Amino acid sequence: MKLREFRRADAARFYALLKTEFPEEEAILGMRPEGFQAVIQRLYRTDVRLLLGVLRAVRRSPFHLYVVEEDGAIAATTLLSFAPRAGFVSTVVVAPEFRRRGFARQLLAAARRETARRGRPYLALRVLESNAPARALYDSLGYRSIDRHQFVVLEAPAPAAATAPPGAIRPYRRSDAGPLAEIANRASPEEVRNVLPMRPRDLGSDSWADRLFAAETAAWVVDRGAGPEAHVSATSTPTTEAGHLSTPIVGPSVDPNVAAELVRTAVAWLAARRPARVVSTVSEASAAAHRALEEAGFHDAIPHYTLCRSSAPD
Repeated sequence: MKLREFRRADAARFYALLKTEFPEEEAILGMRPEGFQAVIQRLYRTDVRLLLGVLRAVRRSPFHLYVVEEDGAIAATTLLSFAPRAGFVSTVVVAPEFRRRGFARQLLAAARRETARRGRPYLALRVLESNAPARALYDSLGYRSIDRHQFVVLEAPAPAAATAPPGAIRPYRRSDAGPLAEIANRASPEEVRNVLPMRPRDLGSDSWADRLFAAETAAWVVDRGAGPEAHVSATSTPTTEAGHLSTPIVGPSVDPNVAAELVRTAVAWLAARRPARVVSTVSEASAAAHRALEEAGFHDAIPHYTLCRSSAPD
């Protein structure tokens, strides 16, 4: 068994595992092979490889994509990225023929060590409610639930004639980020605020991930003259058949009808790009956001949990 970083030659196997081992997510997201290949090409461009190499050399890489290699084959993978107070683990996958050998535990241990080295006190991840084996593994490793979410879906949004948003809705500005992050954090459960607080920069649209995935993004806020009170962003990427809405941020004074119209504004922008469906995620603690999505036609699809544990050694 060899634990190492992802290599370009791993791309085909990695894509196949993502397509086959996450069937519920794949059914709503619909990964496109040509989009995935374009991401790999961008990731291995000379300038990107140089930048990532420098960041890795000074131990500041924005992510690590770990691979377990066994007998020359990729047996398991996981992606580790970083929030201000936590390492965030995603795409934990073990190929069926390599299960029950402890590979997932080894990947999670590597993610924990790197998270601790980077000074984050927590390790966090998300898991589907229906994935009993994964939940049992995480429970045995000391993870606990801090939030429950729903993937919500709007099927085949119909393109609408371009209209100006209602007067209370305007395009997002960079200066909106601070007040909106405060609204979002006030509405979050205390443990979520402690482990995964929203930063103003999280509301921007010029992240390394946006550039890597060739994402086109737009965002809007509710502003009745006293500053932003609600927010949603829409993202279209050639990597998936689905368009994506951010979790709506809805302040306590926002009229539910206006919040729903904010979501419809973002859906109309996405519909013009003809996605197969639109996907968002919403915490069960965010009743106002959930209502706005439902009013705009979304339905609950897949429940899942956010889990966390200390990054300190056991």
